[in-house]
Amino acid sequence: MRHGQARLPAAAAAAVLAVALAAAACGPADSGDSGIALLPARSASGQAWDWTVRCTVGPAGGAGCGRAGPIVGFGQVNGDEWNLGGKQNAGSLHVSVTSRGALAIDGHFASTPPCTERTCIAPSALTWVRGYPDISYGISQCHAGTSPRESPRLTLPARVDSIPGPLIGVTAYSAHAESVTYDIAYDLWLHQTGTRRPCMSDGSLEIMVWTDYDERALLPSSLRVGTASIPFAVGQVSRHDTDAWSVYASNVYRGGRTAPWGGTLWFVPDGASVVGHGKVSVDLSAVLSAAGRLLRDNYGWPDLPTHYWLDTVPFGVEFGPAGGNPMDSGPSRFAVRISAYCLDVRTTLPDAACE
Repeated sequence: MRHGQARLPAAAAAAVLAVALAAAACGPADSGDSGIALLPARSASGQAWDWTVRCTVGPAGGAGCGRAGPIVGFGQVNGDEWNLGGKQNAGSLHVSVTSRGALAIDGHFASTPPCTERTCIAPSALTWVRGYPDISYGISQCHAGTSPRESPRLTLPARVDSIPGPLIGVTAYSAHAESVTYDIAYDLWLHQTGTRRPCMSDGSLEIMVWTDYDERALLPSSLRVGTASIPFAVGQVSRHDTDAWSVYASNVYRGGRTAPWGGTLWFVPDGASVVGHGKVSVDLSAVLSAAGRLLRDNYGWPDLPTHYWLDTVPFGVEFGPAGGNPMDSGPSRFAVRISAYCLDVRTTLPDAACE
């Protein structure tokens, strides 16, 4: 999943990220009547890959860099070091599947400057984010040919109003972070047509849905364009905190226009609604509905449910250097464990489990 110049600078941060996403909440892949389970992936246990400064899209291998991230069941593992520059020997991102099917992500970078050369994916990104290691379902932007197979329970791209709702994302994780800039998030991508070869362009829409973050990751208040009430559940307890989510926008213009690489909306829960650990279920259909209303009312966009197709739904962690500034070259060292990621349809928040 390639990220583009939609990222904006955040406040300075410090040293080390250690995030453990644990406690599985989903069953085997595609195990339920309505769910699609990407993790745990026990059938892939023991597999491992490395991404480096030179190999930012596909993992490093004996013959060079892979074309794309490896496929695990219905999911695709992406190192997605889209804004990572520097020297080849600065470190690497190691991703493996544990014996229990969890995704173990370990980053060890002595320095993580932004990628600013003309050949970079986003040479003018102006953000502290250096990468977004994730597990993704759907069609990869600009790399459709390397995408995984799909479940018949949710074939993508799908026009938003045709998705058998509600579409609920279910994850289970625990997070521990010390003096670092990071966020844990879904990263939905939508396109103006139902093409099976989507690629970021004017009119493409990225919707990030954070579930946990360090305060230094927050976007500038000048980009805040509204609030939303997004139903979510922690464990079996549903939450409907009124206007608990702030909505930010960048590169979104009138009448369905965006920057040439697309526009971005962020849905960010307030501090009281941040989930640092446990099973978390988010009503992604409610996110899409809220995004559609905001784009229509604030920017005069056409109706999102009938004019946009959902292409892909990744879940992962954005990370940056120790200093957290856009041009900082400081180190990034972190550990991530994602043991559960599921998408469920035709159910309720407390019942969503993909089992």
